[in-house]
Amino acid sequence: MGNKKVLIVGSAKESAGGVSSVIKLMEKMPVWKNYNCFWLGTQIQRNYLWKLWFAMKGNVIAFFIMWRFQIVHMHTTPDKLGLLIQLPILLWAKVLHKKVILHLHVGNQLKTKKNSLFVYCLKKADLILLLAKKWETLFGEYYPEVNVPTNVLYNACEIKSEVSFEEKQNFIMMAAFYCDNKAPDLLLKAWQMIEKEYPDWTVIMLGNGEVERYKEMASQLGIDNRVSFPGYMVGKEHDDYFRKASIYCMCSYEEGFPMVVLESWMYGINVVTTPVGGLPDVLEDGHNALVFDFGDYRALAKCLISLIEDKNKRRVMAEYSRKFVADRFSLAQINSDWDNIYLSL
Repeated sequence: MGNKKVLIVGSAKESAGGVSSVIKLMEKMPVWKNYNCFWLGTQIQRNYLWKLWFAMKGNVIAFFIMWRFQIVHMHTTPDKLGLLIQLPILLWAKVLHKKVILHLHVGNQLKTKKNSLFVYCLKKADLILLLAKKWETLFGEYYPEVNVPTNVLYNACEIKSEVSFEEKQNFIMMAAFYCDNKAPDLLLKAWQMIEKEYPDWTVIMLGNGEVERYKEMASQLGIDNRVSFPGYMVGKEHDDYFRKASIYCMCSYEEGFPMVVLESWMYGINVVTTPVGGLPDVLEDGHNALVFDFGDYRALAKCLISLIEDKNKRRVMAEYSRKFVADRFSLAQINSDWDNIYLSL
């Protein structure tokens, strides 16, 4: 470890999404204190004036404090606006001969969102961190022009207190910022196919985004009385929903390594998912998840039926998944991986 100090650059911690969640969890690990980590926010989910002020403030602070740190660990995506906001910090770090880590919070988007600014930033890094082995394997194919070492760091999951299977209720849950990529329409269509057979089950869709659009779809499908949209939940309300949910549904087309799947496993929720992002690294179909193909709501319906109709299957899968996430993604395990990464620079 030595006297290395680390500057962490990323989204505001009150923002929704994977980057801020990762930073919050990192603060709870020994690595945060051991490397005197300092978090610097550069992006925030507010209106444009707030975003501009937050970005300018972050860059000004970076200019004056960069000298204190040996490593600059930047959480980023291929988004051009985000890259432009972080670019002055990246260049200033290189001027001062700091070791730069680019931690990429993307998966499928590595290929679909490739652009010249992103490639330029990648070439400036000393190490590129990816969210799954799948993406490390494909990175060389997608970016042959980037001659920078890569490594994999999975997201961590904080293990909660014991979850009782008897506490589970008969509802299927999705939690997301609703848009075409998250594909909530697949769950609605699948539920329309089967809902009359299971009158004691419901669907709960947590989150924000294009909520009104999908409320209208539920109404048009005639299932609005069996689908609810409680909104974006945090704290105890969020915890209550996850403790009680029996099935979690992930329909996305593009993800990095979705934290919500780890969280669902930790709460003992049965996961039904597409093979999205880095999940194929860890999916064990029939053991920790049931997997269906992208866009196939009929296959999704079959997965839901198999779980709804077999309580013992739900119990066994829930117990396996909870142990799986505790063994593979605990704070202690990811802390060790993170420590080794910093030691390598």
